Amino acid sequence: MDYNWQDKLILIVDDKKMNYDLLKTQLRKTKASFVWLENGALAVDYIKCGNKADLILMDIRMPVMDGIEASKAIKEIRPEIPIVIQTASVMGSAFDEISNSKCDDTVFKPIDAKKLIEVVAHQFEKYAGI
Repeated sequence: MDYNWQDKLILIVDDKKMNYDLLKTQLRKTKASFVWLENGALAVDYIKCGNKADLILMDIRMPVMDGIEASKAIKEIRPEIPIVIQTASVMGSAFDEISNSKCDDTVFKPIDAKKLIEVVAHQFEKYAGI
């Protein structure tokens, strides 16, 4: 299925530029726009300033502020923005942290492009009426 998200801006929060480049490449056919921020604190500030974000792809493990803390803070400011956690952590306390993060969905690394697009599409549909 082809998606045309040229009116959508996806905020990618990850401390590794390589991960940003990979996600951007996996989503390039959707025609979405992207902004990259290197940690959760920058993402919270970005949202606090009223900048556009239609969806956030949030890594968990980052310096300054991790993705769990950032997700909670962002949902307090703008609960209508879907947040999809991206992580390699799937067990134990990491699973509990994700469950309590107020995020809307999770994709697991290594990220499958087809699954990523399905998750993003689902979130856009879910939040369309908000």
